[in-house]
Amino acid sequence: MKYRPKHVFEYLLFRLIGGLALVLPLRAALGIAWLAAAASHFIGRVHVERTHRRIRQVFGDRLSSSEVRRIAWIAWRNLFFSGVESIRFPKLTLKDIQRQPMASLEASLKNILGQRETGFILATPHYGNWEMAGIAGDLLGIPLFVIVRKQKNPLMNNYINRMRRTFTLEVLHREAKIWKSVVDRIKRGKVLAILPDINARRGLTVDYLNGKATIAPGAAHFSQLADCPIHPVFIRRVGWTRHEAVLLGPILPDPDADREVDQARIMQEIMSAFSKEVLDHPEQYFWYNKRWVLNPA
Repeated sequence: MKYRPKHVFEYLLFRLIGGLALVLPLRAALGIAWLAAAASHFIGRVHVERTHRRIRQVFGDRLSSSEVRRIAWIAWRNLFFSGVESIRFPKLTLKDIQRQPMASLEASLKNILGQRETGFILATPHYGNWEMAGIAGDLLGIPLFVIVRKQKNPLMNNYINRMRRTFTLEVLHREAKIWKSVVDRIKRGKVLAILPDINARRGLTVDYLNGKATIAPGAAHFSQLADCPIHPVFIRRVGWTRHEAVLLGPILPDPDADREVDQARIMQEIMSAFSKEVLDHPEQYFWYNKRWVLNPA
């Protein structure tokens, strides 16, 4: 199979950076990531003005210019930090996770599973290091599975899939008739981890971050079909290397309600929980997402 020169370059650059991130101690690797983030943010000005506009779209005049700049910078720095951590996922051990504050969720998640004959859904926004949530849960023995899109770069797609196979985390690739596979797994006791805060061309319009967002109702749809709860969960970065987690109470489907009306209610409850968390800790949010979630004002 022939690969496009662009894809080969991207892959080789990633492997070079990834090699350094794996060889260096974590703080040293994060230090290099900090320098790269600072250069691209303060000198290269990569997506800076667009991100400032997005933060203003959400907060209006409630934040000073310096606060907007601080949120944009920390969110950008955290993106680079999360990239380094993701490259180093194959080196993570159960002991590493157990030393993190987020390990406190292990008992809560296993208690939820122990009280049910089926699994449930964890819904998280693009917030903190959201990828860490899946890896941590996997190492702690939670039977997680996720739904992903294939990467456009086939070399990167193959490499990322090899990294994922380091863990028992099950990965499903998004396709038209995936819903039955998802529901079957939940009914067998597995836990779906899903990120609903993505703009969809066709979907439900909900209130989110002081605006409107059109999102896919997948989480609600799976919850109804599997008759299972949805628990919002958040992974927050603390400093450079620590991660804490917050698990909220269940959002339940109503079997007696109209299906579409109940989907709208469920998704609004999820996004309202996300809104509160993001507005309280805006520097943790992924403001740089290409698929910006809010509809144009």
